[in-house]
Amino acid sequence: MRKKNAFLNFFIILACLTALLASLLNIFLCAMGKPILQEKLTLILKRKVEIGSLSCFTMQGITIRDLVIWNVANEHPLYHFKELKIRPSIQALIFEKKLKFRSELSPTKNFKAKIDAIGSYNFKTSNLFIEFRLRDVPYIEDLGTLYGTVRLYKKSDLKKDEAPTDLLDITFTSPKILLAANSSIINNQGKTEIRGKIAAPFIKTNKYQFNAVYSEVALVGDKLYFYHLSANFYKGDFRMDSYIDLDNPIPPFSINASVTNMDIYDFSTNSTLVKKVISGTCNANIKLKGSIGATNSILGKSWIEIKNANLWETGLFKGVATALFIPQLKEVAFTDAFGAFQIKNNRFYTDKFKLVSNEMELVTKGSLGFDDTVDATIKIRLKKELIQESAWFSKISSILLESAGWFIGNINISGTTKDPVYTVTPIGVGNILDKVKKAIDKVIDGLK
Repeated sequence: MRKKNAFLNFFIILACLTALLASLLNIFLCAMGKPILQEKLTLILKRKVEIGSLSCFTMQGITIRDLVIWNVANEHPLYHFKELKIRPSIQALIFEKKLKFRSELSPTKNFKAKIDAIGSYNFKTSNLFIEFRLRDVPYIEDLGTLYGTVRLYKKSDLKKDEAPTDLLDITFTSPKILLAANSSIINNQGKTEIRGKIAAPFIKTNKYQFNAVYSEVALVGDKLYFYHLSANFYKGDFRMDSYIDLDNPIPPFSINASVTNMDIYDFSTNSTLVKKVISGTCNANIKLKGSIGATNSILGKSWIEIKNANLWETGLFKGVATALFIPQLKEVAFTDAFGAFQIKNNRFYTDKFKLVSNEMELVTKGSLGFDDTVDATIKIRLKKELIQESAWFSKISSILLESAGWFIGNINISGTTKDPVYTVTPIGVGNILDKVKKAIDKVIDGLK
């Protein structure tokens, strides 16, 4: 019995010593691994990386806590990840000098996307390959889950006197996007830059679809640039230059975009933004600057031109028809529209946005808020024939009619786009009489 107990005690002591040795070895390896991992990540990312703590060979594999990535200038941290879990293959690590891993990256305050990935890193060749899944991406939520690959490797066919260059291949796929990028990492006067090209047969969101997408791209420091981005946009041409400053929790941005000869019929039949089938050709331009997520910072200007159109049955036209007691206006189809806008203080402003049809003209001055509030005045000109269709307007004196047979008046719009309030204000009699006087004076001057 004593021998049995002694034997049992021996194994208990041995197990405790083994556990203690493993713990000490784990602590030792983590202590050694932390600076090595910091150095490798700094080399790969081309910027300072700090690790708060490292836990090795636990049930969760390797856990990196408080992973901090600094901005290029080393002025302040750019990203702070609370926890990164990596499950490496020990066999590959020992015998292949290759780190094979699974990882999970939890969202943080300044990086809200969820990432899980599998990959490998070859210590001999410095080649990195990752397959990842990206969920809950900020600002592009409607793209859903993104699947992709990252491949980082050395350029093999170097020309004479050519400096070693790291090559970067990135792909994104999802039901709504298919995107590929080829880039190179270069050192320009001591500053690391990533320059390359992206191409996609299509990029589709819940609202729009772009086909044959191509752009030059550059990551200079912490600024991401898109140069000469082009795409087919509903049978028209889309062009854009833009940049985003990633060195900020609320990234500043700038956009200069235009669309040429967009087919409105194709857009209205394939976009969820338009509920009625309309037609025409659209040309537009918009210039914006501000910060993503801070709408009050957005400043911009734009213009739009629509030709050979068939624009009808919108809420605006129905509201005008009701306000003027002329039901026939609900069926009016506008053939042309054009105007310019300013964007500031969370609103669109225009001094002159004009809609033209054979029966009427509308000239809008006012503003539309990002919150759908409306504060605008529409100057309206109607043909005499339409006025005669209204019992209410038939009581108005003919003095309110121009010699060409058009009625002139204003409609003030307030409220919201969903619940607008219309107020009709005919042009003053005094203004009409003044016009008549000026016309008579002109005739008299001609007779002298």
